[in-house]
Amino acid sequence: MARDWSAMPLDLLAAISMKLETIEDFIYFSLVCRWWNHVASSIKNDWRAIPTPWLLLAENNKQNPNCLRKIFNLKNNKRYQLTLPETFETRCCGSAYGWVAMIDRRLNVKLFNPVSKVHIPFPSFENIPSLDEYDPEYHKTRDEYVTWCLRIFVSKMVVLKASQSCRRDFVIVAFCSSGCLAVARPGDQSWTLILTDDKAVDVAVMDDRVFVLYHNGRLVSWNAKEFFNLEFVKQMDYSPSQPHILGEELSYMFNKVYLVESGGELIMVIRFKEEVGDDEGQEYDLDIVYQTHCFEVYKLNPTKKLWEEIQELSGVALLLGCNSSMSISSGKCLQENCIYFTDDENVFWNLPKEFGGHDMGVFDINKGEIREFYEGDDTRSLICPPTLFIPQF
Repeated sequence: MARDWSAMPLDLLAAISMKLETIEDFIYFSLVCRWWNHVASSIKNDWRAIPTPWLLLAENNKQNPNCLRKIFNLKNNKRYQLTLPETFETRCCGSAYGWVAMIDRRLNVKLFNPVSKVHIPFPSFENIPSLDEYDPEYHKTRDEYVTWCLRIFVSKMVVLKASQSCRRDFVIVAFCSSGCLAVARPGDQSWTLILTDDKAVDVAVMDDRVFVLYHNGRLVSWNAKEFFNLEFVKQMDYSPSQPHILGEELSYMFNKVYLVESGGELIMVIRFKEEVGDDEGQEYDLDIVYQTHCFEVYKLNPTKKLWEEIQELSGVALLLGCNSSMSISSGKCLQENCIYFTDDENVFWNLPKEFGGHDMGVFDINKGEIREFYEGDDTRSLICPPTLFIPQF
């Protein structure tokens, strides 16, 4: 006797769907029929997937009328295609909360969820006071000016999630080449600037405090509630710089520094890059130019307030690059004690013949080796190379 699967009771279907572990399985469940889709829609806000990073690959503008964009799942090494016209011709930075922070060619900013297609508008970047206005003598066209804004002026966008004690759910922190931080919340009319006395490179939330890391290892912090309410009057110096760790090496233009909250601890990671073909007598390879060759990892000693080098990331993997810096439990998804990284050398993205996006891989901290985790050829972009995010509804 044939069963009518569409007639299964709601409570039974809900119980089954809550046991699904991956967002792909949940989506497939919702596509069985209208009734199953109704059940999935009613419980998806309570359902939690095993955190599995996805790689949003570079846009393909050639012969792509449906604006299909490829997604690569790092757990099962499968590629999917999603119709994502919103992500084309935009700068994208992924996060751990399902959101991708985006700036489009009209300099509009929003958080966008590639799975649910929900978006949250933020103030336009036209409203940032420190952003130079279009100057025909410097930028030949408005289009060239916009490309500069997307590629150079904004070096990074980080999505921060407030704790339950804060009024707002999310803020975006933009790191600007002019030397300031720009912070905004949903519903704001403009960006609030934090003027910095040095080069800020990353930001993280831990223990109801927001920490900003400078390129020399110095940390400053704010009360998280005040930060999310844009009250920046009580900045605290949390830890001093450590020149013996972050000295001359970090003045080299290619190297990067990241800050990650991991299991209630602050982790600082230094990414070392080298020019390809910079030895005497060698020519530059205009398809490569630069390449990551190793990382160093430090943990903040909260008692001494000093960075101490470590060789072990217990049960976690780090996701760094053109996205919010993330730490996730490796489990069955990723290899532990590894750093998964994407290309974020935005100043040089227009130098290679095929633009940036090539500098991706996995660094094994124990072995000191780098291997590829994605071997496709759809990574190059002038504005938006691949970015990592954790899909959620």
